[in-house]
Amino acid sequence: MPAAYKENQCNMLYRWHFPPACLAKMYKDMSAKCWKCTQIPGMYYHIWWTCPKAKTYWTKIHTWIEKMIKGHVDLKPEIFMLGIIPEKYNKGTIYLILHVLTAVRIVFAQHWKGVE
Repeated sequence: MPAAYKENQCNMLYRWHFPPACLAKMYKDMSAKCWKCTQIPGMYYHIWWTCPKAKTYWTKIHTWIEKMIKGHVDLKPEIFMLGIIPEKYNKGTIYLILHVLTAVRIVFAQHWKGVE
């Protein structure tokens, strides 16, 4: 697996990207609200998964992957955030899903503090 993919997995597992709720504890002048929805405190899981704007993003990716593989993929954080793919798929499909998910996580991280 290429270095960028491995780096992305490590960043996800070790919470490399600080959410606003943690940054607000370090820097008192920062807001703890989510950067994307500005409604509730932006914890790590919220920013990556439960935020309405993040949910929209992951739903689009989910639909796209299902069209590519012509099959069903559960919309679960363990699949989309951690890349834990069920063994029911063949190796080629797993490889494709992992590459797509890694690429879209990298794009999401590049726009970490953005509204969109």
